Amino acid sequence: MIAASLGFIGGVLALQCLGELPPAWILLALLLSPGLLFVSRKLVFPVALVCGFSWSGLQAADRLASGVDPTLEGQDVVVTGVVAGLPQRMDRRTRIRFEIRSVEPRNAVRGPLPLIARLNWYHAPELEAGQSWRLTVRLKRPRGFVNPGGFDYERWLFANGIRATGYVRNAEGNAQLAPGAGFGLSRLRERISGRIEAALPGDANVGVLRALAVGDRSDIPPERWQMLLDTGTNHLLAISGLHIGLVAGLVYWIVLRLWGLFTRLSSFRPSPWAAATAAVAAALGYALLAGFSIPTQRALIMVVVIMGASLAGRTLRPAYALAAALLIVLVLDPCAVLSFGFWLSFLAVATIAWTIIGRADSDGGPRRWLGATAVVTLGLAPATLLLFQRTSLVAPLSNLIAIPLVGFMVVPLTLVAVSLLTVLPGTAALLLEMASFCLDLLWAILAVAADLTHAVWRHEPPAWSLVPAAIGIAWMLAPRGWPSRWLGIPLLMPLALSAVTRPAQGEYRLTLMDVGQGLAVLVETRGHTMVFDTGARFSETFNAGDAVVLPLLIARGVSALDTLVVSHADKDHAGGVEAVLAGVPVRRVLAGEPDDLPGGRGERCIDGERWEWDGVRFEFLHPPAASPATRNNGSCVLRVSAGGGSVLLTADVEAGAEAKIASLPAERIGSEVMLIPHHGSATSSTPVFLDAVNPGIALLSRGYQNRFGFPRKEVIDRYESRAIRVYDTATEGAITLEVGAQQGPVVIRGARSVARRYWTTAP
Repeated sequence: MIAASLGFIGGVLALQCLGELPPAWILLALLLSPGLLFVSRKLVFPVALVCGFSWSGLQAADRLASGVDPTLEGQDVVVTGVVAGLPQRMDRRTRIRFEIRSVEPRNAVRGPLPLIARLNWYHAPELEAGQSWRLTVRLKRPRGFVNPGGFDYERWLFANGIRATGYVRNAEGNAQLAPGAGFGLSRLRERISGRIEAALPGDANVGVLRALAVGDRSDIPPERWQMLLDTGTNHLLAISGLHIGLVAGLVYWIVLRLWGLFTRLSSFRPSPWAAATAAVAAALGYALLAGFSIPTQRALIMVVVIMGASLAGRTLRPAYALAAALLIVLVLDPCAVLSFGFWLSFLAVATIAWTIIGRADSDGGPRRWLGATAVVTLGLAPATLLLFQRTSLVAPLSNLIAIPLVGFMVVPLTLVAVSLLTVLPGTAALLLEMASFCLDLLWAILAVAADLTHAVWRHEPPAWSLVPAAIGIAWMLAPRGWPSRWLGIPLLMPLALSAVTRPAQGEYRLTLMDVGQGLAVLVETRGHTMVFDTGARFSETFNAGDAVVLPLLIARGVSALDTLVVSHADKDHAGGVEAVLAGVPVRRVLAGEPDDLPGGRGERCIDGERWEWDGVRFEFLHPPAASPATRNNGSCVLRVSAGGGSVLLTADVEAGAEAKIASLPAERIGSEVMLIPHHGSATSSTPVFLDAVNPGIALLSRGYQNRFGFPRKEVIDRYESRAIRVYDTATEGAITLEVGAQQGPVVIRGARSVARRYWTTAP
């Protein structure tokens, strides 16, 4: 079983490394070929490897078969379908998972229906899971920012079966239809969620209790999430194996004790049979209530396997139970390996099985509990660094307190309350208040832990370092009697290495980040770092500073910024400023409109100001000291130059400012590379300006299918007529170029091409 599971997951992982899927006939032939072989024990691993590769390829091809026609992206189409899952209410909009069952025109969607879409509906009516609607929508293919160190949104959409995104148009034809069949479980989850909110009106912990009851985490305040991340306790608010195992174990113990008290019941079935059956039923019920996520699937399968072995009178080793759960989860959904929860869930259980469960002489009580929390934290550290660019150094202490508080108090109180919401609402409300009180204690404790110095290590190690780290951790945590366990420590050291080297003296590296409709640029020299603009703020909980800029800084090993330049105060350039200032030390802030920055922090950028870092020169060309211009024409314009060439960062200047800059001496303005001003709007990139700068390369930062229609065709025609090569973040992702001390600018392929996988949406 272990060899089969390892082989199968090896094949699944091999497929995920491909930029394109093999033809379906090859995958089918590979899947059928092992059946022609005489399978001996020696062939189990390679046969499973082939099966895992081919099966996951066929499943992926089937998922990719449906999608939006690129030629009809951004156009109005009429769809009918069902709200599949719990609506997420945020600010002025509601986000829904919508199962499209018909579409007009039909060619707007390629492949078979139904198609799962993720839609935003601004000023939506009261929506409920399972409702049927006819809607006018605008759809587009799955699309996300692609940056080094950034979250792969397109992978997340694919893993969750979402093949389109978009928004609902305000149209007269939008109407609710007669309810259809199905989605009864989603309706039940939503009713429970609503009753919890009604039982505790205005309580700050309602979102957390809903998460623990039905897996709805959409209403947890961002500051609470941040505290959980910083203390390594975020896993407690996902209905995971810990919670499923707790419920199953508690039900098993109760039924085992009570069943034997009744003679008739004992004569009908023995107590162990009844306890095991009840435990499986409880685990299944809780997993369904949680939406049947990957961690709950794994936990449920393990409960079924262990209880089945118990009923059969066999003792099942934890490794075999874990291997069986792994194999079943991947057969049901090979794309599960694209989920972070899959890895954290299985790695946590594997670590415990290796270090605690397998030791016959393990200590019991608090000492064993402390050991379990400590080894899980150590075992997951490499994975959390790779997946989240961070690991909590206070997690062992935090979990020592948080796990029993949540697992033995909050979760049981919440689940008992849920079962009583209809029959005894008063008692249910009291139990929920008790659970909320326990959570208040938890927040107070976690706040102290999160405020400790160096509570979190933020870092992105090179991918290859995970292999020696995994071996080292397994060596260190091996059962008692394992020789020289200290030898595992040196194998952890590569985790501290950076995956990226710094430029040499007199050279610089510039990265135009993919932030959608906005701008953010990172400039690195040998020993200094600057960020020029920080992208947009899209909502109260999402901004480019947190989502793009800070992860890129961590990926590049940057722990502090020497200078932050905010060209002007428009939200698509300054929306991430607060996040950057909060996330990393910044020695100096320069801005076109410093009074509009948070706290008024910053000095005004002025034409003529210049400095040099590591042989690389920086000079502002705009705005003049006496210039009254604000907003676009008041933008900071910065020229970065070295022996190998110059890059001109133009922000959002328009024709008026361009004319002033174009009048400067050619030796000040001429640049080999130029940022296309104002995202390619018709008010910028005047012919006189292009001729004055005379670039060979132009970089464009803009949002895919943006509502402004940028870049304008006539603007791009001006660049093409001058044989200027244009690189576009909407099609390339983040664009990196290097300028040497002597060698001219070299553009490295965009991140979308470098990091391409088969699920990546084509330009």
